[in-house]
Amino acid sequence: MNLHHLAIFDAVARTGSLSRASDVMHVTQPALSRELRAFEQRLGVRLFDRHPRGMRLTEPGRLLADYAERLFALEAEASAAMDAAASARRGRFAIGASNTVGTYVLPAILAAFRREQPAVDIALHVDNTRHVAEGVADMRYLIGFVEGPLHVEGLTATTFRTDVIVPVLAAGLANEAGDPSTLPLLLREPGSGTRELIDGRIATTPLAGASVMEFSNTEALKQAAIHGGGVAWLPRIAIVDELARGVLVVFGSEALQITRELRLVTRRDAYLPPVAEAFVAATLEAD
Repeated sequence: MNLHHLAIFDAVARTGSLSRASDVMHVTQPALSRELRAFEQRLGVRLFDRHPRGMRLTEPGRLLADYAERLFALEAEASAAMDAAASARRGRFAIGASNTVGTYVLPAILAAFRREQPAVDIALHVDNTRHVAEGVADMRYLIGFVEGPLHVEGLTATTFRTDVIVPVLAAGLANEAGDPSTLPLLLREPGSGTRELIDGRIATTPLAGASVMEFSNTEALKQAAIHGGGVAWLPRIAIVDELARGVLVVFGSEALQITRELRLVTRRDAYLPPVAEAFVAATLEAD
């Protein structure tokens, strides 16, 4: 079906007049009349009864008018959706974040962004650094947030915050600790960016030979440390309250602490829709 002819038909049906429809369509009345007759001939039905006082829809015309109304309403809705997307007011995308960023940094940023852009839907997936980077590379995530070394090709990384990982243990265990090499180590699983940094830091210390218990998320690791499980390297952002209350205490010297960059990653040269660019800007501007 010729959509130009359908638009002419719709204009005549809505205005009830060839002259008024010609004004709406910016087409001369004779030309519009010819186009309308050609449309009727192609369909094999008469769409209007011509009267001196205007155009009246026939039964086939009323049927088609209903379809035309719905089709052009959908077209207007699609156009509005594209306008909204172009102005960062509407859209949907997925982001991946490693544990610290996904648990302790992004929730506040996402909540603030949602208040500003209520029609934007963002799906957050929390995993370790390696899996997040791979998810961005294979396009499962439009944007990724990582906290450790990046080993996946084809990505661009931008630092948006720094964090300090500190070795801590339960206050009661700290009072009993003797030789640090005898204390169990509570660490993230291999593949975690935090684990890679810690392994490098303790490789030449007495802690290198300590027994290890592994955890797949920071919150479980923290709870194990609180309950006296051993020495845990935890992001300071994740233990502000526990340090303030004396539940956990920092263990060892400052040499064991690790300052790291929290980074936003995207595929190199990838197109980011305006709504995603707005979220990136909000992240970079967040305190």
